[in-house]
Amino acid sequence: MANTISFSSSGEDQEHLPSWNKHTAHLQEKVLGVAGGSAPAGVVLDAGVAASAVANDNVVLGGGAAGATAASVTSSDAAAASAAVAGTAMEVIRMEEGCNLVSAAASAWPTRGSGSLRRKNVSVASVESLDSDVGDLDTYIHTRVTYDLCIQGLTYKITTSSRSWMGRNRHHDHQQQERILLNNISARANHSEILAVVGHSGSSKTTLLDTLAGRIDRSSMQGAILVNGRLMDDSFKRLSGYVMQDDMLFPHLTPRETLLFSARLRLASCTPFKEKVYQVDSLIHQLGLTKCADTQISRVSGGERRRVSIGVDLIHNPAVLFLDEPTSGLDSTVALQLMQMLSKMAEDRACTVVLTIHQPSFRILETIKNVLVLAEGCAVYHGPTTAMSEYFMALGKSFIPGGPAAVNQMNAVEYALDIIEELRMQPEGLEYLSEYHKRSGSTEDFTRLPPKQDCAWEMKKTVVATKHHYFATSFMSEVLVLLHRNFINVFRTKELFLTRVAIMILAGLTVGTLFIHAQHNETGIIVRKAVFIFSLATLIFSSTESLSILLIEHQIFIRETSRGVYRTSSYVLAHAFVIPPVLLLLAIIFTSIHYFLVGLVAVPNAFFFLVFVYFLTLYAANAYVAFVSSFVPDVTTGMAVVSAATAYFFLFSGFFIPRTLIPKYWIWLHYLSLFKYPYELCLKNEFHNLPHVNWGTVQTPSGTQSISSQDVLDSMSVGHVHVWLNVVVMIGFVVGYRVLFYLSLCMIRK
Repeated sequence: MANTISFSSSGEDQEHLPSWNKHTAHLQEKVLGVAGGSAPAGVVLDAGVAASAVANDNVVLGGGAAGATAASVTSSDAAAASAAVAGTAMEVIRMEEGCNLVSAAASAWPTRGSGSLRRKNVSVASVESLDSDVGDLDTYIHTRVTYDLCIQGLTYKITTSSRSWMGRNRHHDHQQQERILLNNISARANHSEILAVVGHSGSSKTTLLDTLAGRIDRSSMQGAILVNGRLMDDSFKRLSGYVMQDDMLFPHLTPRETLLFSARLRLASCTPFKEKVYQVDSLIHQLGLTKCADTQISRVSGGERRRVSIGVDLIHNPAVLFLDEPTSGLDSTVALQLMQMLSKMAEDRACTVVLTIHQPSFRILETIKNVLVLAEGCAVYHGPTTAMSEYFMALGKSFIPGGPAAVNQMNAVEYALDIIEELRMQPEGLEYLSEYHKRSGSTEDFTRLPPKQDCAWEMKKTVVATKHHYFATSFMSEVLVLLHRNFINVFRTKELFLTRVAIMILAGLTVGTLFIHAQHNETGIIVRKAVFIFSLATLIFSSTESLSILLIEHQIFIRETSRGVYRTSSYVLAHAFVIPPVLLLLAIIFTSIHYFLVGLVAVPNAFFFLVFVYFLTLYAANAYVAFVSSFVPDVTTGMAVVSAATAYFFLFSGFFIPRTLIPKYWIWLHYLSLFKYPYELCLKNEFHNLPHVNWGTVQTPSGTQSISSQDVLDSMSVGHVHVWLNVVVMIGFVVGYRVLFYLSLCMIRK
């Protein structure tokens, strides 16, 4: 049975369509490699719409009534078929047998020049209904829209404060200084091409990349960033990928697992799991990671790790890809292979690639279409790579010894950077270079918008309004995927787990043998207090060991959530659910060792309740450390904050000074202590289950009086403690610190 796909564009959208007659021959040449401007058999071109098919497929196009046009593609052998609406490029889709009739209205997005069609094998199981929203079409049948970026007069300033000292009295004065990081930059990045941003260190290359990727608040910038002629907004993050300079990956996952988890989070929930695996395998082959696909990332080379980082942001087939120093730290051969792969990917996928690069070689420059040269935040050249030498040679005659002959010993980028460095040493040298760039007219040529797309019109509309499907998967799907990923990481982090188990065993043996066979007397009271407070200190202080891992995860979280991979709440919830089994095991190990050696109350309920208290203590401490890790910059600062705060919690636990003797102005810290509530529960659990024990005698005015368990609890201000109220408070600590963790992550993301 023949499969039919029908696309239509309404007359309402026709007003924004460029004249089809201007682009007919170009589209025919682009579509499926048809050259020479002749249409394949069976194709009839009509105004406003074009369609294409593989040889021997029947394609019929005809104009529609009432201002609408349609393209109908019929494929009898379920081969590749596609339809392209003017101004919009759609991928060739390999339809499976049994695919239902698909009908959708494709909104026409104004683009510079004609659309282009690229072949990609994507299986589509069944699509039953689509509305006219481009986002839905993209979600269900992998619509491919190309995106061209246009930067117009972009300026970014920051304000810094400085302190100056004056006179003998050493008075100081605060001064606000304004620093311009990006100064009136205009440029353009086209689809199917690589735009390389080059310049000396400190020339704001990464700042420009962060700005384009939406990682900097746009309210602090001047100028405009346009996508297909429309102002960029936050929804653009869903369409783009950002590969940072640092390869922030989970070291215990393999490249295959890393890409598969990325696919499960970034591809739509309606995509079958087999299809996601297929795309991962294809990407592994394309990136040249076949040999190391099942090796843990901690054991692969730097070049392979870099390719995995790129693959993480390629798995959802982004229309725009940003890369910060992708060749940094790689040898010349690996760097060339990486750039050749990016160049081929940009062409095959009609993808817009913008990257920063430092000192590219001759062969790497051959993979780059256009270059933007920055000098201290100013654009000094923007144009084709092949025109750089001629452009800078004119300047080099005056500023570089040897003149044009010097370019023979270096490539164009090195020559340009040498000129920039020479001009930096001269008064107003960079200003001259910037003015020369503006007078050259290249900026206007590259940033000129298509007709009828002035900024006044574009201010009314934003790019790719994504009302639906901002996140690729549902909340529960995200939680389950992140939970699975976290479980694998915890399971494979054997060093940390074994270290904590060893600490629990060593601490249990130490406590058990030091306070072995505690008696039921006044000394036994002191021993039991010491056992419980030392046990809680061991549990809470040992929880700081996870701080370093949490900080690594924090960087990965920032990278993933900045691209809209998943919700912050999903991450926090998955993080909270993965650790309890490990903490429960540690609590059981520690309690089982020291409980019987010390000779604590031999009641089963008391034993299991103590395990529960220790578990809650570990859980609360873990939540507390997670919260601290969300706002500290590094491990050293984090350890200092955790240690200092924990020491105060320890001091106000009630062990060193009873609650009744704590001054009122310090009592608030007593109630915030992580030690207070589990310490009271341990004491209550032990002495309350020994009601008939005589702990000694005490002299009173009325004579000698025995000390009961209730007297012991009263003397420590624990006699009237409600057990389950303390349990609820400890659970509140767990929930409260998780909520603070969530709020802190949300603030840091902003």
